[in-house]
Amino acid sequence: MYDYIKFKLIYMRDNTDRLQIGHSHDKEMEFKITCRVSDDRQVEVPFSHRHFFYAIYWIHEGSGVHVIDFEEYEIKPNRIFFVKPEQVHFLHNDTMMEYSALQFTEEFMSCSDTGYRTEGREIAVCHDLTLEEQERMEVLFRQINAEAVSGLVHSTALIQSEINTLLLDLERIGLDKKRYTVLPDLLLKYKMLIEKRYKATRQVQEYAGQLGVSANYLNVLVRKYLGKSALNLINERVILEIKRRLLRTEKGVSEIAYELGFDELSYFSRFFKRHTGMTPVVFREKMNEMYQR
Repeated sequence: MYDYIKFKLIYMRDNTDRLQIGHSHDKEMEFKITCRVSDDRQVEVPFSHRHFFYAIYWIHEGSGVHVIDFEEYEIKPNRIFFVKPEQVHFLHNDTMMEYSALQFTEEFMSCSDTGYRTEGREIAVCHDLTLEEQERMEVLFRQINAEAVSGLVHSTALIQSEINTLLLDLERIGLDKKRYTVLPDLLLKYKMLIEKRYKATRQVQEYAGQLGVSANYLNVLVRKYLGKSALNLINERVILEIKRRLLRTEKGVSEIAYELGFDELSYFSRFFKRHTGMTPVVFREKMNEMYQR
């Protein structure tokens, strides 16, 4: 059974019978769910891409590779992927796939009164589900799908609540499997601030000032929980964005450098090479060869 829902009180059926994980140009899309699709054809996004919504992809059967922000993950049964807005990803399968998918925007969730926000949460990119976790996910996907097609009063609020429950489950699964530890609120705020300000400043002191703590205290906190310096966290985000833009845009290196707050192209190139081992031009050539099929 293939149910493909676009939540604007519109029920849609996709005639392509394909996994819809490519870049979406439909800015009105707020929510979609696909339940247990079987496809014996190749399900492939033959180019790297990124989109503006959150996406959860649950693989029931199949094999292949899913590249998310330049990290490769094996596609295998009962593995669930969580992809955030603007993350670059690429998918290729080499066997028949059966899958479920859930897509939603931050705006769709922000009008919820449940109190959960996706922004800044620590949810791992992928999880391998136990039998008990699979059964719980199955129930949640079915409940969300049923509400989406019901047309009943309060269906939006119930969908938001069930998505919140699913996200909390994924967060808890990661904690139980020790993929990460619970981060202090201050550290979560620091990571969210980096996300908003990394183009404008790479100075730890400025972030610490906005958070009302000293740079030294912030650095100690980051090292304690993440095993790296506060500056490393900023630089990692900057490098990630450079990689994304080199791969997904045709802008020149100098234009990308300017957009990300670098005044000198030579320093930009040295900064990138220091963190990646290659120049921006070489990185772009290599990534285009790998992911721009």
